[in-house]
Amino acid sequence: MLHILIPAALAAGAQPVTPDFEGNCQAPRWNRDGTQLAYEVNFHDKKVIETWIFTPGQGERRISPSSRGASAVTEGFQKSESGMVVHELTWGPEDYFIYSASGADQRYDLYLSSGSSIAPSTSADGGPAWSPDGKWIAFTSARSGQGDVYLLSAAHLELEPQRISGDPTASELFLSWSADSSRIAWVGHTKSGDTIHLVDTLINPKPRTIASLGNTQTRPSFSPDGERIAFYSNHSKKERFDLYVMDLSVGNPELLIEGVVMNDAGPQWTPDGQGLVFVKDDDDRFDPVFYAPVTGSGAQRLDTRTVGNGDHDVVVGTDGKAYLAIAAQGRVEDEVRDFKRIYVLPLDL
Repeated sequence: MLHILIPAALAAGAQPVTPDFEGNCQAPRWNRDGTQLAYEVNFHDKKVIETWIFTPGQGERRISPSSRGASAVTEGFQKSESGMVVHELTWGPEDYFIYSASGADQRYDLYLSSGSSIAPSTSADGGPAWSPDGKWIAFTSARSGQGDVYLLSAAHLELEPQRISGDPTASELFLSWSADSSRIAWVGHTKSGDTIHLVDTLINPKPRTIASLGNTQTRPSFSPDGERIAFYSNHSKKERFDLYVMDLSVGNPELLIEGVVMNDAGPQWTPDGQGLVFVKDDDDRFDPVFYAPVTGSGAQRLDTRTVGNGDHDVVVGTDGKAYLAIAAQGRVEDEVRDFKRIYVLPLDL
């Protein structure tokens, strides 16, 4: 049960749930009912990224692949941790998950929670996103040259994945599903800038551009009802990223908040879809965490009592309450803040 994470005696502010690694914790990812929490640990000096899963009452377990596809290069890389990267975990139904991993050859492959590879290719695959209905796995692959979006049936992993993008000038990244699994958004990365594209149907998919403001638009995230998309853009000032929300029925992006710290998983909607949780880019206040309604008025600071905040994720737990997981440098009272850890806070908005 999720409430185990936040004992009543420790109710003030966000509480740490990860060990003191000699590396920075990042990219927290709740499973679908909030009973497990995946996160990455970045060991910069060793050039290694590990993925761990925390389960209340059971502790942590490290995730690693057990095999590579027959066509992949550098067989058996998992026997050495040198330069190994295990990251980009995406949760599926019944606590299954998929992630990408690479050895020193830097050639990424996709793996199931069992550790076996899927959709093997001699080219790099990554950025998996499992559809909310559990039927599809979308990912980015270089098998067609540039880096396109592919769909793989979760019920027929032995079948060839279907390519649904094909812009020869762009690499497609940061895939995001709508809650009803009918649409996918992603970022088209080009030399001239990054734009957001949308596929409205998986039947004969035809990508269309929905956000092209100049410079970079990135990390799209659907609202729970699928009617809006939130994303980051630096088109106003190249050195600053702002938070935008776009009503898909209107198609006009609106500025919500200026100056935010980009979240690895994209903007985080509250479960009711009425607002977003974000980290304000404010060094003087140690990057505080805020909630802002989509109306753009009445933003409020959340009492996480953490500093150096960054990657975050929001979930509804088995108790019906919303919880925030966030990577932070430490709590305000900490005397030593060497590495980032993952903290958890109940949300009362």
